[in-house]
Amino acid sequence: MTKVKYTLDKIEDGQYVFLEHQNEENQLLIPATEINVEIAEGSIVLISSLESGYEFEVLMEETQDMKEKVSSLLEKLKNKK
Repeated sequence: MTKVKYTLDKIEDGQYVFLEHQNEENQLLIPATEINVEIAEGSIVLISSLESGYEFEVLMEETQDMKEKVSSLLEKLKNKK
């Protein structure tokens, strides 16, 4: 079983749109009916593809670190004006 790290980009038309972490050109679309955990947009997730569907592990610490990094960058941009 291979686990791949993705970021949840958006939820659109009943589909979760994941972008592969570090290679955002690769997308993974998963119908909402196959998602068995609560995942918010911007969350970093390890996804395993199984015979019976998908297994998800939300990486809470990495997600929080990324949110803080983005927030810091936005604050720096605001202060440049």
